[in-house]
Amino acid sequence: MIPSTSSLAAALQTVAIGAIVYFWMRRRKSKPNEKAKPLHVDYGEAISFPFPMKVIGSLPEWIRIPLMVKGSKPSPPRDSIDILGQDSEVDPYEKKLILPGKIWRVRYSYLMSPEFKKAMESLFGNVNAAAITNAPDHLKETLEKDIAAAEMYETMSEKERAEQGGDSKQDMFIAKINIDGDANALLIYNPVRLHPQMIDWINTLGEVKFIVSGSSSHTNFLPDAAKQFPNAKIICASAADLKCQGVGMRPADFLYDNVVRDEVPKRYSGRGTFEDALEALQGQARLFHIRGDVCTQALFLLVHKHLFEVDLLYVNSDEKLRETEFESGTSIQHSSHRIFHYSLITKNAHPIGYLLPKYRCLMMDPTSLLASKLMIDAPNADGSSCVIMAESLRSALKTLSQDGVCDQVLSSHTHEMSRECFCQKLNETWGWLDGTSLLE
Repeated sequence: MIPSTSSLAAALQTVAIGAIVYFWMRRRKSKPNEKAKPLHVDYGEAISFPFPMKVIGSLPEWIRIPLMVKGSKPSPPRDSIDILGQDSEVDPYEKKLILPGKIWRVRYSYLMSPEFKKAMESLFGNVNAAAITNAPDHLKETLEKDIAAAEMYETMSEKERAEQGGDSKQDMFIAKINIDGDANALLIYNPVRLHPQMIDWINTLGEVKFIVSGSSSHTNFLPDAAKQFPNAKIICASAADLKCQGVGMRPADFLYDNVVRDEVPKRYSGRGTFEDALEALQGQARLFHIRGDVCTQALFLLVHKHLFEVDLLYVNSDEKLRETEFESGTSIQHSSHRIFHYSLITKNAHPIGYLLPKYRCLMMDPTSLLASKLMIDAPNADGSSCVIMAESLRSALKTLSQDGVCDQVLSSHTHEMSRECFCQKLNETWGWLDGTSLLE
């Protein structure tokens, strides 16, 4: 998650000495040292960062990290129920049964905060102009209409935008498992906003025993889920736990990026590790932590031969669906998605990782201010985080490719897909990490 410029600026106000430190560091004479070894990944042209980000980046870690935590703390966006009321005819939830009696998908629609677009433009310039430039010729006219629709949408009142259902969406997955003899125990992966009607529906399925956050960047709705289901065990990354405790969430029960009990930092003493989480799941689900992914600490979850995934795939693998829905859809969600895609995802937008948002690649670049100084988890200075992530993905895909292990993949940012499609698309998306295929 990229903290917005405004939230960072607000956090900066708590440390007035920051500006002094910044100018002091600008005036220091750099010490001569050996030229750094070139990274094995070429991240392209460096980007310029807004002044508040530069100031925070210059601060010592003991000041900078608390500011980053404060600037990226969970802040749930609003939806049609928040704005139009409980009796609204606009339902933000779209429920789908995936595996009878065992797995459900809930697609949640909401209003994207204007701060996100401002943050993108502060880093990458005019996203609308970039979308037109990067779009294929047969879609340029469509993108022009999308931009006009988006500009009109931005002039609408919040009530009018809510009546259209919102411009963004996110998927939550629910699985029924057997824990301690309770065959109706539930596991929630990547929780979304939980209004009373959604909580009531979930309770008809069973009792929520686990809440799993599959990405340290998807934390806006985690504190509320923890509050609504106080007896559920929370499984998340350390960075997610840190941000969520900043808004009052109880400490997570298991921190999956802490692997070995003997190596757990003192500040996390008493919390369960990755191994402990697996033990608590009693063999009902398997976890795959993608090590090296410093941006999201991505976590796959395999249950009933279905894999849950978030923040590693951003482009649908079904080309037919892309043609009928992505290219031809007329809703504000489709328009927003196309603008986002062609401004930040495509080979023209970035030389590597062209199936990823541009910022997703830059967050692996240890020479970038964004990755090295403005994230809670920073990449290794020698660029080895990319290699570690590639090896971790390769290991996970090797297991998932075995016969009888995984039949289908549910991705929060795309659609359901076969195991084969998932493996191919993941390799196409992340094969640049070490320049070698992720498929063995």
